[in-house]
Amino acid sequence: MKPIFLGVADTIESEFDQDSYKQASTMEKYFKLLFRSVDKLCTFLGTDRNRLAPFLTDFVSIDSLSLGRTGYGHAVRDANDLGFTGISCHMVDLGGASVGGALHQAYSIVTSNPNAVVLVAAADVPKSVFKQVSDLKRLTETVCHKDFEINYGATLIALYALLAERQMSESGVTTNDHIDIAKHFRSNAVGNPRAFQYQKELTDKQLHRPLAGPYSTPMIAIVTDHAFATLVTTVEKKQELIDKGILRKDAQHIFMTGASHAVHAEYFYQKKGMGSPAAIACEKAFSLSGFAREEVEYAWIYDCFTGMIIQQASLYFGVSPRLVADSLKTGHISNGKNDIPINCGGGILNYQAAMSLSGVTGLIDVASQYQLAVDPIPKILKSKPRVSLLGGNGGIDSINSVVIFSTEESSKPIRIPQFPRPIQVNEVDAKAGDVCEILSATTVHFNPGGEKKPPYVLCALQTERGSMCVTNLFTSDENEIETTDGLDFRKTKVQLKMIDGKLQAILK
Repeated sequence: MKPIFLGVADTIESEFDQDSYKQASTMEKYFKLLFRSVDKLCTFLGTDRNRLAPFLTDFVSIDSLSLGRTGYGHAVRDANDLGFTGISCHMVDLGGASVGGALHQAYSIVTSNPNAVVLVAAADVPKSVFKQVSDLKRLTETVCHKDFEINYGATLIALYALLAERQMSESGVTTNDHIDIAKHFRSNAVGNPRAFQYQKELTDKQLHRPLAGPYSTPMIAIVTDHAFATLVTTVEKKQELIDKGILRKDAQHIFMTGASHAVHAEYFYQKKGMGSPAAIACEKAFSLSGFAREEVEYAWIYDCFTGMIIQQASLYFGVSPRLVADSLKTGHISNGKNDIPINCGGGILNYQAAMSLSGVTGLIDVASQYQLAVDPIPKILKSKPRVSLLGGNGGIDSINSVVIFSTEESSKPIRIPQFPRPIQVNEVDAKAGDVCEILSATTVHFNPGGEKKPPYVLCALQTERGSMCVTNLFTSDENEIETTDGLDFRKTKVQLKMIDGKLQAILK
């Protein structure tokens, strides 16, 4: 018997009186968001915390790293403050893949214990990375390695730009494709009063002011305060709770037929060949679900950057990035059998995103298609999709989570997953004199708080031994190059040389 999902409530800043909310401390905001989400979910299900508490077996939460609240003890405290005791607590920390990871944890709990009733809830109050230079600098120090990346001017945006530039070089996807895709998904959110980008139309000036590679500000996820709560159990346990008057008699559900996540490497320079765990995470989830990719009728794909929708959709469904980019301009993915609508709410680029909780945007989006979101997005399909996919991405494409939802269980059994090409961790062995291939290169225009002043070129190189390193780019007379114009990743070669104490790339 597969676990079932009973609904989801999310809470955003605008739900509170703005004067009192702004005056509240960070922790007060955190608990306002968390408590309201749990209470909204309980009301939606026809219950309250006091009546639910005796039947709750597990609480799954997500580390709110931006608040400095990390570790299992904080989940215990939150459960106690919510009035839940005598239960098991679990903490998930998978970056942007955490919501999918938390659902995977709930899936595993219920699969192993049919009597489990699992509350998945979390909140975060991050500072906007586009409001304070200090926040962006701290973000860079968190996600980039101080010796192998930061010294070369690497930032979160620049490293994602390297992934995008490689994809563009291999597939023929262009910056204009990214712009067209960004425009479409903004149009999905601009009429939603709960969206951060409500009534905010895109301008050509915004779209043509690059931060790194193809990415301008509208192609990078916004950061907001956010919280959510959901309940996962079994059909039998749900009916027991209805019979006992704990849940409303007409409470609906969908099945969580598969859930999984896969990790790669913490830092970008460790990603040998710039590989991604997305295909592995997806294959594991589908193998558990009994469904095939061709049966998916709706998908929400994590869009921390526009290019990541293309990347993950391609790996999830086995479709070329070029074909994915073309179909995304109309908000679909063509998998050879169906045109799958995706991200009807506009994604985290446009809705709400609280760092590790950013996948809540997708959960609200998918749940809206089944009338299981307390505050649904306005744009929903005419009929409930039989099978839906929820994807999540963490780190620099370092962690991926996938959850498969369905209106009924599959008649097909669990199968052994067939993993695609394995991903490997890079060994740092680059040295002066090595001749390297340029895997990817991007021009960086934005490095707030960093010592290296833009513009400059950031490169990902592959040595003849197959290892990878990150450098800048110089001419043969050691003048630094500021543009990628004229580079051909498949043909341009460089040689490594020590310049000012750093291993750098010299054009041959």
